[in-house]
Amino acid sequence: MIGKFILLLLVWVGLTNSLDIQELAVGVVVAFVVARYFTPSGSFELASIIRQYLHFAPLFFKSLIASNIEVAKIVLNPKLPINTGIVKLKTTLKTNHDKLLLANAITLTPGTITLELNDDSLYVHVLDIQSVDREVLQRDIVDVLEQGLQ
Repeated sequence: MIGKFILLLLVWVGLTNSLDIQELAVGVVVAFVVARYFTPSGSFELASIIRQYLHFAPLFFKSLIASNIEVAKIVLNPKLPINTGIVKLKTTLKTNHDKLLLANAITLTPGTITLELNDDSLYVHVLDIQSVDREVLQRDIVDVLEQGLQ
């Protein structure tokens, strides 16, 4: 629980951007309550989570920048050539936490929205499907981000 508490308190300080005693006191209370009562019990290694996120962040930001450029090209093209659709993609991630992080990362990437996460399947709405081959979409959307979570 102490690892969860520290992580939540660091997030609180980062979001409030304040080291005032009142802000810290509220942050300590909120972090304790959330860590104690609203997170699943089980092993939680802060160091491994931080390592995982540090490995994931560059891959996510690379994907984010590339997607922003692709969406900008589509929007700036006067003919607006898009081919939207919903695709079912598979994930090899095992934990629900990692699957949720992957689904949210896909949603945060411009041009894609995760509609549903069901067991090992992700249903993703794609703004511009450039290939009808599911393996290409799997590689471009899911596999790149999964590398940072394994």
